[in-house]
Amino acid sequence: MRNFTLLVILFIFTSGSIAQTQVEVSEKEQEKIDEKASKTVEENEKDAITELAIKRATELQKELNLTNYTSKVVQKSIIDYSIKANRIIQSDLPIKEKTKTLSNLIYFQNEELKDVLTVEQFYKYLKLKDSNLN
Repeated sequence: MRNFTLLVILFIFTSGSIAQTQVEVSEKEQEKIDEKASKTVEENEKDAITELAIKRATELQKELNLTNYTSKVVQKSIIDYSIKANRIIQSDLPIKEKTKTLSNLIYFQNEELKDVLTVEQFYKYLKLKDSNLN
């Protein structure tokens, strides 16, 4: 009887630690799932932005008569700056700060494109951009 009691006590302590280990494993698994889910959201946003940027670059290639190389450079620029703009928009910055940061981002993108496009293409790009805002 005494051995039986010791076995029961041993079993209770062991099963308690097993249950605790299972809870710890479940918490770790949940953290991994949460991390993957957040990465998936970010990847989905990036994919959507990339898709829109490719469409925009294709439109610009036709409108501005860009070479394939220039079109790829413009496409990369649009993707990069769109992702940065999305991060700013999604941030917790005050509206005023977001507006200022986005304005700076647009300025730097224009400066980058100014180096890639011809003068004629660049001014046509600015006109197209202005007409899309109105």
